Amino acid sequence: MMKSIPTTEQINPRTARLDQKTPRQLASLFNAEDFQAARAVKAAGNEIAAVIVLAAQAYQTKHKIIFIGAGTSGRLGVLEAAECVPTFGTKPSQIIGLIAGGQKALFRSQEGAEDNLAAGANDIAKHTTAGDLIIGLAASGNTPYVQGGLQKARHLGAHTVLISCNAQANTTYADVHIYLPTGPEALTGSTRMKAATATKMTLNAITTGAMALSGKTYGNLMIDVKPTNQKLIARAVRLVAALTQTDEKTARRLLTASQNRVKTAVVMYHKKCTRLQAENRLKKHNGFLAGALDD
Repeated sequence: MMKSIPTTEQINPRTARLDQKTPRQLASLFNAEDFQAARAVKAAGNEIAAVIVLAAQAYQTKHKIIFIGAGTSGRLGVLEAAECVPTFGTKPSQIIGLIAGGQKALFRSQEGAEDNLAAGANDIAKHTTAGDLIIGLAASGNTPYVQGGLQKARHLGAHTVLISCNAQANTTYADVHIYLPTGPEALTGSTRMKAATATKMTLNAITTGAMALSGKTYGNLMIDVKPTNQKLIARAVRLVAALTQTDEKTARRLLTASQNRVKTAVVMYHKKCTRLQAENRLKKHNGFLAGALDD
């Protein structure tokens, strides 16, 4: 009996005859399909919330969060891991992205890499210990590289999650399955479209949610930003100025004295204390600025 075709590989009747559409019609069609991505993420809200908790627990206990995927999914995982460093000041060694075929696969497709189950297991074995959180990314949910990684992670005592767009995904090795019902793609089988958009939205929610639960935000402010370029330096200055209600010159002086740590600078100002005293206050309150200020 022929295996059922994954939803993401089915033909979308709404986008038939793409080759006969005008540019404006194409733009409208693609945009209409993109709305399905947001609806899919909304449908998976309970599962996403559960993974936010798992990610926060892993981060707060100094365990790793590892994304593993192939092709577009793998690139999204690497991107998410990389973006956490400047956004939340995380260590590159604690939030990691693994992609089938290695770094070269980021720039050019490595044919056959996603079919290597053993490679997924080996890549996970190099980075994973018990208590880590491994998040597999696969639109079909059945990519051998990802399944090999999840299987190995489960064996090592890590928590496992699968994010897919297929209700019939292989969830054997996943503690949580985030199913994103994006439906058939506008271009048949091209999961770089809706499936990728929904996956990226989900990753945004997981990492940002986990960091919010870990004291990395104050209200909706990015207070653990790592000012590594002019744009981020300017943002850090604005944050300090806003949270201390001082001018830019004072904010820059505070930021320098705090070794470019926004939270530390804000505590130093409000509590009239040294950098070390401010950092001790923050440590006492597990990095939460609100607690350090209210104490």
